[in-house]
Amino acid sequence: MGRRSGGARRPGCGGLGLMSDGDLRAWRVTDSAAWNAFVESAPYHAFPQLWEWGEVRAMGGWRPVRLAIGPSHDRPMAGVQLLLRRMPLLGWHLAYAPRGPIGQLDDQEIRNALVAALRALGRAEKIATVRADPEARLNTPYGRALIDAAWRAAPKIQPPTTRVIDLGPGEEELKATLKRKHRQYVNKAERSGVTIERHDGATAPATIATALADFNRIYRFTAERAGFVARQPFYYERVWSIFAPTGRVRLSFAVKDGERVATIFHFSCGERVVEAYGGMTDAGANARANYLLKWTAIADFARERFAVYDMWGLATGGIRQFKEGFGGTEIEYVGARDLALHRPMDAALRVAIPAYGLAQRARLKAFGREGGESTESL
Repeated sequence: MGRRSGGARRPGCGGLGLMSDGDLRAWRVTDSAAWNAFVESAPYHAFPQLWEWGEVRAMGGWRPVRLAIGPSHDRPMAGVQLLLRRMPLLGWHLAYAPRGPIGQLDDQEIRNALVAALRALGRAEKIATVRADPEARLNTPYGRALIDAAWRAAPKIQPPTTRVIDLGPGEEELKATLKRKHRQYVNKAERSGVTIERHDGATAPATIATALADFNRIYRFTAERAGFVARQPFYYERVWSIFAPTGRVRLSFAVKDGERVATIFHFSCGERVVEAYGGMTDAGANARANYLLKWTAIADFARERFAVYDMWGLATGGIRQFKEGFGGTEIEYVGARDLALHRPMDAALRVAIPAYGLAQRARLKAFGREGGESTESL
């Protein structure tokens, strides 16, 4: 997993041919490398806006559309990867922007142009509602604009609060900021013989197959204990198979007496790295392996010159305290917001989406499956 700073490739474009405010144009991007170069260099960027995340979700019934705006195709200034889901019976779509839109959206002209482009796309694709969930804080012009009357609050999807660590100070200073108990537990795990194992896109297929099996075993155990829903193993295998060739994922384990007892699954996007999934067994908890695992990941990414380590959400109680002990700053985003593009169908979707979700969960339960494809989590 290597740090990327984005690039200036000319984005591939499809024939949307939209004109927006002033001299800004809108177009569909069809080139994956160009899209990712834009995402990784754009303000407010996040890994669920990467091309590969759209491909992951496409295998679950969503249709990705990448929309950019700018003065020309080689100068995108803002954009969004939308995941379109056609709602049964209605024939119209919900469009979800996971951690988007992104770009120079503190600029009012650019924001207005993007909204105009979304409305034009909505007419072309029969989109009733756009659900946005960007990493925008209320103290930014972009965040304040999302509280405007054009947008309304929507149900929580991705974590609205997280904790991020500035990796700039380097490993020695970062370790000094750990809470005393956390440093003690890191040292205890090292003394007891816990070791760290890392896998990325270069790992042999046979090795990664067993590693993913162990990840799923640990993660499902953690989900059952903590009371959240883990997706089926094939989902995480699919995520790995799509992202690993790009070098934007890493799977790490803490190992005790030859057994993998704790795990973290990371994504990177530009200079940022995110811990999206993680867990531990009882043996891992007893050995404090999760403390050593997380600290080693933070130190590794600092040495690799990433700028930001994102803990991806803050739960309550012990998990929150565990994350706080590694330092960093708590950040709150504005949360999910809806933009109605077709008001009658938007109103219908507000009734249909909860009913559709209940029907999906009932169907999955009947077939003995948990979780499933939804907008509600990674």
